[in-house]
Amino acid sequence: MPPMRLYDVSALGAVVYDSHNDGMSAEVAVIVPLYNYAGTVLDTLESLVRQDLPEFSVVVVDDASTDHGGEQVIDFLEQHRARFATARVLRHHRNQGLSMARNSGIAWSSEPYLFMLDADNRLRPPALSRLLEALQCSGAAFAYSQLCWFGEEDGIGIADVWEPERLAINNYIDAMALIRRDALLAAGGYAVLADDHGLEDYDLWCRFAELGLDGVFVPELICEYRVHAASM
Repeated sequence: MPPMRLYDVSALGAVVYDSHNDGMSAEVAVIVPLYNYAGTVLDTLESLVRQDLPEFSVVVVDDASTDHGGEQVIDFLEQHRARFATARVLRHHRNQGLSMARNSGIAWSSEPYLFMLDADNRLRPPALSRLLEALQCSGAAFAYSQLCWFGEEDGIGIADVWEPERLAINNYIDAMALIRRDALLAAGGYAVLADDHGLEDYDLWCRFAELGLDGVFVPELICEYRVHAASM
């Protein structure tokens, strides 16, 4: 696969909030695509504040939302600016879709490990530290956990140990995963698909398998997936 295609980030959007904590040095950045989730995004960000990983960054990509979620995010990050090594909000000039929102987050961060967190989901306090430890110990390209469903339905997800052959049948790995930056770049980032509704992560895991890259499964309920009418 070719390296991640370069594109003019300045043509997609502009940074509308940027703070740096000079006393911190982060290995992990959490990428949060945001499109009309004003009702849940603060819950998502609050779950980051509660993480036990002492130093990490956050990049929120507002994909041209039409609600007030972007403004809420800026206010929240300003109130909690001491918690993050870097906190950044990028607003797209027009809606680009989930794949390009994640790609913008990749481009506007520099940390070697990137966690993808949608603006309606949450992390339990040990999630980032547990996944980072799994990646560093295993040498895998990405680490993922079992899901805990909440909201309109309670339950446990279908995640399981990494078996690339199973991807030919269905996707059993959610987008919530800690991924090595070099693996994302080697795979070309997230593809913009004709049907971009929940398949971009499945496509990425398949391309990782084609490249011979491995995932590592953390069998703990540390990532929370919100079930609601618009969830994927």
